[in-house]
Amino acid sequence: PAPPNHQERSSLQVPVVHRDAVFPPAPGAPPGGLLRLRHGADAGHYTVQLASLHPTAAADDDDRLRSPVLSGLPFDSGEYFAVIGVGDPSTRALVVIDTGSDLIWLQCAPCRHCYRQMTPLYDPRSSSAYRRIPCASHRCRRDVLRYPGCDARTGGCVYMVMYGDGSASSGDLATDRLVFPSDTHVHNVTLGCGHDNRGLFESAAGLLGVGRGNLSFPTQVAAAYGRVFSYCLGDRMSRAKDSSSYLVFSRTPELPSTAFTPLRTNRRRPSLYYVDMVGFSVGGEPVTGFSKASLALDPATGRGGIVVNSGTAISRFARDAYAAVRDAFNSRAAAGGMRKLDTNFSVFDACYDLRGRGHATVRVPSIVLHFAGGMDMALPPANYLVPVEGSDRRTYFCLGLQAADDGLNVLGNVQQQGFGVVFDVELERIGFAPNGCSA
Repeated sequence: PAPPNHQERSSLQVPVVHRDAVFPPAPGAPPGGLLRLRHGADAGHYTVQLASLHPTAAADDDDRLRSPVLSGLPFDSGEYFAVIGVGDPSTRALVVIDTGSDLIWLQCAPCRHCYRQMTPLYDPRSSSAYRRIPCASHRCRRDVLRYPGCDARTGGCVYMVMYGDGSASSGDLATDRLVFPSDTHVHNVTLGCGHDNRGLFESAAGLLGVGRGNLSFPTQVAAAYGRVFSYCLGDRMSRAKDSSSYLVFSRTPELPSTAFTPLRTNRRRPSLYYVDMVGFSVGGEPVTGFSKASLALDPATGRGGIVVNSGTAISRFARDAYAAVRDAFNSRAAAGGMRKLDTNFSVFDACYDLRGRGHATVRVPSIVLHFAGGMDMALPPANYLVPVEGSDRRTYFCLGLQAADDGLNVLGNVQQQGFGVVFDVELERIGFAPNGCSA
């Protein structure tokens, strides 16, 4: 079958909308996402704003396309959304940007089991570009699609995808047209038309898989835009329209502040973007007391390494590494006047009152992540102090990191927010640029 074809374009940029979520949630996480413990929001106000996010927004003069961004606070959970159109004529859709998976899928009429979404339900019967993929297609093989099947009645390929948090989607494998800003069309895109869907994707129309596999969107458009894309995930707490977040497919000029670390490949999980971490600093001092081997990828076992994942909210590190960082932070936080609470909030076991004693100013310890190749990622406080609401309705702050016991360390989107992140498969590297959204 022919690959996706496209209108000629130097880059393909997608509007981005934030929403809090987890990948996968830790035991004990509340339904709907890790960051549910926060202030309320007016969902009706955001419904009106969503209506204005049309996928045919005007292009910037330099042919790189930017569109408004909405915070995901009213949705009560943490992914970031891309705004696209699906079909011909197109239906507007908010899709989760997920670097941790490959398949593009949407909830699809007729829907046997669908959750609530914020945009209209995609109906392939109204699209002149929709085509079912036959069972005999190479795209319906296990080496391409993890769980393929065949509808004996129609001869059409069917799919199933399952996620670590129990979410799932199944339906017909098909091709259709995707529409991006400035009326950029990408035809013949392989996607899932999900008739049965469940899990923590509420509000999203589906998922845009941007992993490294054969069916991911970057792979499908690689002939036109190269095997490189970048994004900047804006302030998750913002309640206003924000045009600074972006998702762009193609090689674009790198910010001078971009620092790169080698991209690793885990043959046991080849679709994921792995990097090696070499340590942490807290309050300007290196963190000790843990095995650095737990942060490095072991090619033989597939354990270790760090997955850069837009679909995870909170970063997770091997338990000994997490405990060492937490203890170092607790020690320096106490010296800076931060009062540690005796109670935990949800999955967080290090929470603080930042008001200080006697109205004194507190000093928040810095956190720096150190990666292979000499790349350092200095986190702003907003990227590791997560606001939560106590039973007294006051706001406290928790150290926004977790322990991982499954050998899968993850750099989540809370820690990535505000950084320009470059996924450069061609040159086998991943780059981070501080203040990347405002550049």
